[in-house]
Amino acid sequence: MKNLLYSDVTIQDLNYMKFNNFITSAIIPLYVGAIILFFTQNIFAISLKWDIQPRSKLEFVYDANVEYYENGLLRKAYSERNIIDLLCYDKETKGQFVKGTFSVYRKNINDYLYRLEEQYSSDFFIRVNGMYDVPEGKFMPNLRHLPSFPEGDVKEGSVWQAPVNIIFNNFSVPLILLLEAQYIVLYINNESHEAIINYSILIDKTLKDKPYPDDMPIKIYGQYAGQVSWDFMQNQPKKSVNAYNLLLLFGRTGELNTIEFKMAIDQTNMAYKHIPDNEKKKQQKEIEKELKQDGVSVDSDTRGMIIRFSDILFEFDKYNLNGEALKVLEKLVTIIKAKYPNNEVLVEGFTDNVGSEDYNMILSEKRAQTVATYLKNSLGHDKISYRGLGKNNPIADNTTAEGRQKNRRVEIIIKM
Repeated sequence: MKNLLYSDVTIQDLNYMKFNNFITSAIIPLYVGAIILFFTQNIFAISLKWDIQPRSKLEFVYDANVEYYENGLLRKAYSERNIIDLLCYDKETKGQFVKGTFSVYRKNINDYLYRLEEQYSSDFFIRVNGMYDVPEGKFMPNLRHLPSFPEGDVKEGSVWQAPVNIIFNNFSVPLILLLEAQYIVLYINNESHEAIINYSILIDKTLKDKPYPDDMPIKIYGQYAGQVSWDFMQNQPKKSVNAYNLLLLFGRTGELNTIEFKMAIDQTNMAYKHIPDNEKKKQQKEIEKELKQDGVSVDSDTRGMIIRFSDILFEFDKYNLNGEALKVLEKLVTIIKAKYPNNEVLVEGFTDNVGSEDYNMILSEKRAQTVATYLKNSLGHDKISYRGLGKNNPIADNTTAEGRQKNRRVEIIIKM
């Protein structure tokens, strides 16, 4: 998560008590069943490790409710979704090489849809014990080595410590926190091949041991606590729940100020099977055949299937769907429900280069939002988001009328 947090040092004890109440209300109720089972003391021992098969893709979805405070006052509450896609492209006995895409989506309390706001990519290595080897200079992943596991078998009640890194790029230079996570195995279910593991990370850092930029905090304090359900047959996480509170104190240039974020985070994951290129092409042709619509083309790339609509969806300078658009989108909804019911869908809007940059960006975003709203209403799930890109990423020559028509488009990406 790419967020900051803190509170005034003079009320540090009060903030600590408030945070403990936050952890108790957000996390502890979810532990109760597992804690009760823990006392049965199952002596079954298991090995915990990471394993991602070559050419397979894992999707991790982190949904967070966020509260943002300045100097103790609540300034904003919003929802944030982080989606991490890890594609394993090579494997060895020590771990797996992955290509990661990290997407950050946000929406305000009254918003209906998530908007894609940030996206990063990174190639790195995940060891079998969960430790990451990330090339120097890469920001993502900004939460590293969680969870990671000890050598040898564990059983109910086993405890261990392991390093965790949190990286911030919100300042003039990156800030890396070197921390430690405490783990305990609460429960092992032999039938479902599931281990319930709690972890907690205490953060208490004073940034005074060397010169820091003026925009860097002087004190960071907080806690990250969570519980993960681990599939010890597939060697991958099933889901997790987390609470995160980080408090930052600023004051290098004079007056002390504080920023605080509180988050309650649910995490789920999904495995995407590798689809060979010839199968993608086959599915691409099937979609084109079923849609049977002029001005609609289907393509594919590493993200998945791309359904591209030229300017047939909207009247000139408008962002309300026309009658013809509703018919073709209805056909597409039927296809998605039948073939890709759980896949993430991203809607992107584009314009030609006529008009101002700000105007085109707003129009492209409103058009993408209109299509995404229709899809969410029709598909019945919320793994649908949008963004507008204005005149960026043209697919044709903007100096001709035909080229500009092609560039005025909406693309629907079905992640595969």
